[in-house]
Amino acid sequence: MTLHQKYLNNPVIYCREVLGIQKLWKLQEDLLAACPVAIKERKQIYVASGHSLGKDYISAAIGLWYLQTHIPSIVIQTAPTDRQVKSIMWKETLTHWLNKKIDLGGKAFQMPRLEIAKDWYMIGFTTMETGSTKEGGGGKFQGFHSPNMCVIVTEAQAIEDNIYDQIDAVTSSENCLVIYIGNPTRAKGRFAAGLRDKEHNIVFNFSCLENPNYIEKETIIPGLASYEWIEDKRVKWGENDPRWIGRVLGQIPDVAVNSIFPHSLVNHMKSRHGFLARSNDNRGVAVDPAGEGVDDNVFMSGSNGEIIEVYTKTLMAPSESAHKAIEMCKEINGSFIVVDCDGVGIGAYQELNKMPDSYLQGIQIIKFHGSAQSEVREGDRPIYANMRAEAAFVARDRGQDGKASINEKDQELIEDLFEDEYFENTRGRLQVIPKEEIKERLGRSPGRGDCWKMLQWAFSQEHKDISYRYQDEKLPGSYPLTEDFNFTY
Repeated sequence: MTLHQKYLNNPVIYCREVLGIQKLWKLQEDLLAACPVAIKERKQIYVASGHSLGKDYISAAIGLWYLQTHIPSIVIQTAPTDRQVKSIMWKETLTHWLNKKIDLGGKAFQMPRLEIAKDWYMIGFTTMETGSTKEGGGGKFQGFHSPNMCVIVTEAQAIEDNIYDQIDAVTSSENCLVIYIGNPTRAKGRFAAGLRDKEHNIVFNFSCLENPNYIEKETIIPGLASYEWIEDKRVKWGENDPRWIGRVLGQIPDVAVNSIFPHSLVNHMKSRHGFLARSNDNRGVAVDPAGEGVDDNVFMSGSNGEIIEVYTKTLMAPSESAHKAIEMCKEINGSFIVVDCDGVGIGAYQELNKMPDSYLQGIQIIKFHGSAQSEVREGDRPIYANMRAEAAFVARDRGQDGKASINEKDQELIEDLFEDEYFENTRGRLQVIPKEEIKERLGRSPGRGDCWKMLQWAFSQEHKDISYRYQDEKLPGSYPLTEDFNFTY
């Protein structure tokens, strides 16, 4: 029996004898033992892991095991960012390689590549590199062919759904191993779906409460989550917080850890509907213009955080949009019109600014650029990546303070808000996930949600100067508006 044959069905023994790894905890050993089973049964492995449980450490060891026991083979390590691939996955791999006790051949390079032969190697790259994203045509995973393929994905909760399809396409040969590892911070998406499908996948949940450092209340294995860290999060977050559920227990939370509008907040805002608009002069209209496709132009009028009327229509000329916004604003005796001016919205804004002061009668026209820089700061440091993020968090804070409401019948608005998630970008600023990503999830534009958030932001500015009372007057040369309000609650 050769060494390759000895270790083929015994990855735990391989890790101990070849890589010299002596300290493994139970779930790491269980994951190693599951790898030959997954190959034989042609199942993918999904690992939902809490924080600092050695998932990158063990996945690097699995990659080396597969490479050196499957002849020839290709192993791909991938993650959403360059830092995750080079500074974490590849660093762990090189550490194992340099500490090995038995040399089974191969040459490691500083770049993410370990080569045994021309058609027998390990490589690392990010899912965000040119060509691997949906916009790039998804070509990064193309061109890999081997009878033995292994793909290991970390931070799998953050990769685009189309990457899963690409991985399926390159792992169709007989002896394939696919492992998705990540923190279950999202309740939706392909990673969450894979974790739930225990019939077709081998699923693990790595809980911080099961690691030896927590159980023994001391450092048994360096690098694993400590007892003190876990208990600190129990106090700070509480056991019902999605961060505790996802990042400590390794379980799928009911809502995304980074959700801006969780179910509890939406329910609270539903309970406020009907109470906010009474006897208040903080009133106005928000306009979210659409292009020439099938998306709706969305108009919302409201008072003090509560929506009064909603109007939607496709294919509106900028002049028509301007007239509709003024009509709705005067209908509620409002004081402002806020317009999303990114892209096509600038046309409606320009039309509004052409209107005579005698016709506007004190209505303030507010330009809102979602992509513009936010001026909100914490000391000298900007908090938000742009105005789009500022509006989302202003709306959230108003909702938490009881200053924003939602009509429970407006399911489309509620769906839009549920999809809103944020992340901290490389500059340390809060940023909302791209609108195109939300649009892809919903199968339509989140126009109602965007319009609602923009209106809540405008309410927070408190434009209360009202210098007119509504009269049925016409702008000279304007055309009559015959469309009725579209109440779609």
